[in-house]
Amino acid sequence: MRNNDDFNVSIEGHVKIFEYASADDFKYRVSGNTLLDGKNAVDKENASILVARGITHRPNGSIFYMCFGNGGATIDPLGNVILNPPNVTGSADLYNETYFEAVDDSQGSPQGNYMDVRHINGSLVSYADIVCVIGKNEPFSQLPIDTVGVVNLNVEPFSFNEIGLKTADNLLITHITFTPVLKDAQRIIEIVYTLQISID
Repeated sequence: MRNNDDFNVSIEGHVKIFEYASADDFKYRVSGNTLLDGKNAVDKENASILVARGITHRPNGSIFYMCFGNGGATIDPLGNVILNPPNVTGSADLYNETYFEAVDDSQGSPQGNYMDVRHINGSLVSYADIVCVIGKNEPFSQLPIDTVGVVNLNVEPFSFNEIGLKTADNLLITHITFTPVLKDAQRIIEIVYTLQISID
């Protein structure tokens, strides 16, 4: 029998990835192409650590990084995409992390990356929105000119098929795998990662 003071906390995540062909399209949010609209998995053990750190105002008590990798899916000999299950137990991490960006705008994240909280008064649900923008010529491998000033004629699209949210000390909180997303150097990608926190 539950005590009246007992309650359950649940965290559910939803990820949307949008692609824009130009800076103006992105600025005015027009002609965007939705590349992904799906739910993620939550590492419950790590999430409990995050909540406890946040309540007690301890270090690393918030989301800090959005991380990207290319180990979330494989392609079989017939061309079928096979998704690997999200890593959300034990010493969880992305399968193969290749890129990350800071998203905590209170700690100097890149322009366009930020976090926000939404809540409807009287409800038992709040939302944390974590937004990350991968701009033109990002990641650095997509720069048209390399670090010594030589024009790079072999710029490859940035491919990723997994995303995770982490604390500053690299504790993985969420993970999602999906069909590979390709980003060329002239495109802008926006990831809107929403965590729904409910108490009942």
